Amino acid sequence: MKENPFKFGTVVDGPYFTDREDELVKISSFIKGENHLILISPRRFGKTSLIKKIISMSDRRHLYLDMQIIISVEDLASQLLKRIYRIFPMQKLQGYIKSFRLIPSVIINPVTGEAEISFKPGSKDLAPLEDVLNMVEKLGSNNKKIIIVLDEFQDIFRIHTGLDRLLRSVMQNHKNINYIFLGSSESMIREIFEKKNSPFYRFGSLMTLGKISKDKFGLFLEERLAGITKQNKKTSETILDITDSHPYYTQQLAFTVWEISGRSGYSPDIVEIAANEIVLSHDNDYERLWNSLNRTDMMVLTGIAATDISPLSDEFSRRFGTGATSTVFSTLQRLTSRGILIKESPVYYIDDPFFIRWIIFRRGL
Repeated sequence: MKENPFKFGTVVDGPYFTDREDELVKISSFIKGENHLILISPRRFGKTSLIKKIISMSDRRHLYLDMQIIISVEDLASQLLKRIYRIFPMQKLQGYIKSFRLIPSVIINPVTGEAEISFKPGSKDLAPLEDVLNMVEKLGSNNKKIIIVLDEFQDIFRIHTGLDRLLRSVMQNHKNINYIFLGSSESMIREIFEKKNSPFYRFGSLMTLGKISKDKFGLFLEERLAGITKQNKKTSETILDITDSHPYYTQQLAFTVWEISGRSGYSPDIVEIAANEIVLSHDNDYERLWNSLNRTDMMVLTGIAATDISPLSDEFSRRFGTGATSTVFSTLQRLTSRGILIKESPVYYIDDPFFIRWIIFRRGL
């Protein structure tokens, strides 16, 4: 049997990359000029894969950093410098580092060539980070701008109070860097870049990344599912009905359909079998998630899973006992911030279609 043509859980590229032609063109044009870009989408919508594909097509030097892994300002400076060592010769960097106000500890692994870098923690100011970012500016040029991608940028609030002010004060003077800020918390990212008293107010062009259209995703699935069935069109439609064209879960379900076909052969109900297999494989994860919720959270999610009624309506409250509208609204905000719900104004829906199935099954809805 051929190799499974679907991929999920990691950065997707090559034959696994789905559509996004319009976004590819638009974002590529942004980073060719002086513009900085802010890209918002829920988790697992493919924004990281999209940006990495665009950068690889541009053939430009770049630094990518997921802010979720950063634990302090010193760590942020160290991680950025570590990535600079990956793309520039050590000899070229030594002269710049000698001028740093705080000299880092740099240890090069003789086998891998990877740099382990650390700044002294607890310094009185944010000089190491400022020095590292300014070094990147000097390493770039007007014709060869360096791209810095900061993923889950809303985490700056967790890392250090006032980090947004420092970063803006440094970044606003840079001409040889294109900054790309990715974020999965729409409310927090919009607060950073659209609130008038925010240091980053209108710092770049803001885009939102939605789901891939069912028509385009359907064609992608049909072409690949032809390897296991002549019912590829119907199978792709059934997959998209379950996942509602969510990029991650569509790839996951299609991947599982392909694997089951390889083990047991194709059957008319293979998509349902695959969906139930995914739910079962994540039963413990869903149970832990469910047990982390309070009573109102559970009632709201049960109602959203079972009906299309607005959770802020009186009818929803009567049917599912969710209480006052203000309480439900707070719950919706909290579940959205956790990534359990996604808001597409004015509709809230559960991000994971297999979690929906788990709720319906467990509660006998």
